[in-house]
Amino acid sequence: MIKKPILIAGAILVWGLASVSPISAVAADLVIIGNSGILENAIDHKDVQRIFLGKQTQWEDDITIVPVMLKSGPLHDEFIERYVERSVPRFVTYWRQMVFTGKGIPPKLFGSETELIGFVASTPGSVGFVSARAEMSGVKVLLRD
Repeated sequence: MIKKPILIAGAILVWGLASVSPISAVAADLVIIGNSGILENAIDHKDVQRIFLGKQTQWEDDITIVPVMLKSGPLHDEFIERYVERSVPRFVTYWRQMVFTGKGIPPKLFGSETELIGFVASTPGSVGFVSARAEMSGVKVLLRD
């Protein structure tokens, strides 16, 4: 016969595991990549935020930053919420306002990690994000949490 405390502890464990968000699992899997010609070997969260909000537009060597991102999906949402520190709707509204007022150009969007990595590998100054499992030949990892 199973005792009640063991059943309760088991139920709490199962409930706790069920409450782990799939997005939080994605967070550990996300890396920021850049074109291999970028002089910087690392950037921090604030740099990423400034780049993807259009507030930082050049690298230290005056090369234009070309931010790119996935169009949608859990990785896209996690990136915006964690690194840009905005909700997805707030991020979209921000860029609509920036474009409408002529103050910026939003990040270029890609449908797949393969396309995004190919663009970053071949475009000087470009920076984006992919899952840590992606094949990242031709690019450098700038931030891995």
